[in-house]
Amino acid sequence: MADPLFLGVDGGGTGCRARLETADGKVLGQGRSGPASMRFGFAAAFYSIITAAQQAVRESGLGEAAYPRIHAGIGLAGTGTRGARRALDNWEHPFASACFEGDGYMALLGAFAGGDGGIVVCGTGSIGITWRGQTLRVGGYGFPVSDEGSGADIGLNALRTALRTLDGRVSPTPFTEEVLAKFSHDPVEIVDWMDRASSTDYATLAPMVVHHAAAGDAGATALMKQAASQIADLAAALVKKGAPKVALVGGLADVMRAWLPDHIQPDIVAPAGDAMAGGIILAKRKLAGG
Repeated sequence: MADPLFLGVDGGGTGCRARLETADGKVLGQGRSGPASMRFGFAAAFYSIITAAQQAVRESGLGEAAYPRIHAGIGLAGTGTRGARRALDNWEHPFASACFEGDGYMALLGAFAGGDGGIVVCGTGSIGITWRGQTLRVGGYGFPVSDEGSGADIGLNALRTALRTLDGRVSPTPFTEEVLAKFSHDPVEIVDWMDRASSTDYATLAPMVVHHAAAGDAGATALMKQAASQIADLAAALVKKGAPKVALVGGLADVMRAWLPDHIQPDIVAPAGDAMAGGIILAKRKLAGG
C-alpha cells in the first residue's frame, strides 16, 4: 500500500491555502484559492478547498492517483454557522479522509506544534483561542459586532474616519484623502458600497491604514494604536485563561505585533508554524486514532 500523504488546508475569509506533505514533513506542493468561509456559502467554501488542493497536487506532480492517499486536515472560518457541521460531514470529498475544525483551532495547533499556548488571529477577522480540555474562545463573534482589531474592523474605522472629514469633524490627512478618493469623495457612493460590502471588502481598506501609519499619518496611526490595543486585550484574556504564551497569527500578525503596547509584549511569542501545519497535525492525529 502506498504511503499516506497529508494535506493541510487553511480556509479563511480572504483566501484558502493548502499544503501537501509526506508523512515525514517533506513539502510536495502548495495551492491557493479564494475565500473559504462557510459564511459565504457551503458550495463556495468547498470549491475553494478543492481548487487549492488541486493546485497542491498538480505542483507535486503526483496526479489524480494521489487523492486516495491524502488525509486532509481542513480549517475553515464559519464552522459555527447553522448547518455548517452537517454540510461538512455530508460532503463527498475526494480524499482518503478529511477532518474539519475552525480555522482558528488549526492556527493554534500550528503555532505551538500541537503544544500548549494561545493565539490571537489577526486577519480579516479576529479571535483569541486557547485549549483547556476544550477550545476556549475570546471574541470572534463575527463582523461587525465583534472581530475587534481585525482587517475588517480597521477598514470600517477607516471609512468612519474618512466620512468625518467630509463633515469637518476630523482634519483631513493623506490617509483619509486616499480612502475618500477610492469613492470619488462621494458619501453616496460609500453608502452604496457599504450596502453590498462583506467583511473581506472592508479588510481591503486595512493596507491603506497600515501604509499611512508607517509613514506617520496621525489619523492612520490613531487607528493602528486602537486596533493594537484591542488585539492586546484579546491576548491578555487568553493569559488569564491559562495560556502560558500567546502567538499572533494571520495576515496582519507581523504588522500588529509592532504596534502592541509594551505591557503585553512579554507574553507574545512567534508562532512555530501556520494553520496548514496545524491541519496536517490534526490529520495525522486522526489517522493514528487520536
